[in-house]
Amino acid sequence: MATKTKLCNVTGVKFPVAEFYANKNTQDGLHPYSKYADNYRRTTEFSTKQLRRAFAKYRDLLIPNK
Repeated sequence: MATKTKLCNVTGVKFPVAEFYANKNTQDGLHPYSKYADNYRRTTEFSTKQLRRAFAKYRDLLIPNK
């Protein structure tokens, strides 16, 4: 049986669904971004937009020729 995963809206990385907080207001019942991204956002006071930009730059460094 395969582990269910979900794409984090901030990092762009797939995580197991256990790595997302519950959210009754979403269609799948899970927060749109992972616990890691949410906790990092809370402790650094970065906005979600700033984090998305930073992770996009990081992914571009890892995969330079998309």
